[in-house]
Amino acid sequence: MKKALLSLLSLWLVLALLPLGGNAANPEEANVELWSAVKPLETTVTFLNSGAHPDDERSDFLAYLSRGLGVKTSSLIANRGEGGQNEIGDELDNALGIIRSREMIEAAKITGVKAYHLSETTSDPIYDFGFSKTPEETLERWGEELTYERLIRFIRTYQPDILMPSFQNDDTQHGHHRTMTILSERAFKDAADPTVFPQQLKQGLSVWQVKKLYLPVSSADQATTSIEIGKFDPIYNMTYPQLGEQSRYLHKSQGMGSDIPAAPRQIHLDLKQSAVNTKSESDLFAGVPYNFTEWAEKLPRSASKLKGELKYLQRNLDAVIAAYPNEKRVFSTSQNALSKVRSITAKVKKAKLSPAIKNDLLHKLSLKEEQLQNVSYVSSGLEVQANAASKILTKGQRTNVTVTVKNNGKQTLKKSLLH
Repeated sequence: MKKALLSLLSLWLVLALLPLGGNAANPEEANVELWSAVKPLETTVTFLNSGAHPDDERSDFLAYLSRGLGVKTSSLIANRGEGGQNEIGDELDNALGIIRSREMIEAAKITGVKAYHLSETTSDPIYDFGFSKTPEETLERWGEELTYERLIRFIRTYQPDILMPSFQNDDTQHGHHRTMTILSERAFKDAADPTVFPQQLKQGLSVWQVKKLYLPVSSADQATTSIEIGKFDPIYNMTYPQLGEQSRYLHKSQGMGSDIPAAPRQIHLDLKQSAVNTKSESDLFAGVPYNFTEWAEKLPRSASKLKGELKYLQRNLDAVIAAYPNEKRVFSTSQNALSKVRSITAKVKKAKLSPAIKNDLLHKLSLKEEQLQNVSYVSSGLEVQANAASKILTKGQRTNVTVTVKNNGKQTLKKSLLH
């Protein structure tokens, strides 16, 4: 039995070290910035992880989603960690909150995740006041109406397909953790209800229905789905859990991060709420269109021409990914795809579709336009530097900024690319 286990482990390590696909390059030659730009074109899924404090994010899993699959991934953290310890200095309270906020933002860059806070500034009502035993105590201090309004506003703005709080709502957990889980579960339906915070709709936001809400659990027998995330990525030259630990090292004030070996690791998730038909499938993305090919299948028969255009668009996006690592080909294919996205966007606006599908599609197309603009910039060889006349600014102060643009690429760039 022991020999069999060793053989299986050896086989796993050999497979893990193999490239993940035809586009994978030698780590020493990999253009990480370019790959990080093109990979998100593969999928239209958006994912949101909610938590209470900086470093509550599930770094290993978020690295797998963002870097491994290209899913647009964000973490929404309630406060700025003002009540934590500080292992790198004497700063506490608001000063520590500033440090921990910056640590979280920099850590998220490694995993390709965008970091946000519900807390808007120092001394914000959503404050880390130290250990809290209950959600009731937390909401009394933070203000339930204010906290929940900001959460609903964020969900309607970011529009995630899948939402996952970092912690279970049980008595063993910090009151702050439990609060974010409780509010996230409540927001699953309320963000789609026009009677909940209707003033947000008057301000230009739309209701948004999160498709699925998961909670992490400790074992497979508690889970709806279990995902192997311990794969080796030859572009980043490490596994996704190792990439997650690299990001956690940047939470220096909390003494986070550790060196871990390349090894299998699973995350177990329990599906708590769903607004889509999963067809009894347990896959994380079951019921959620993964790309524009799958979005085409959701359209009515009357929109057959638009169906074909969405499928053609996905082939265009796949061609951009396939062009990696050739920067010139990536640039030219991304320009073609960008034109196609803009053309389809105009058609979707005029199409006779249900408000929900039209809203979803326009959101996905706007994200792809944004991603393609980034691909165009990264592959163009354009170098942009901005230097302010004053290095230290206070609120309301004005200064002059000099922007220098240099074309290091091989193609002629039009002014429209610079906007």
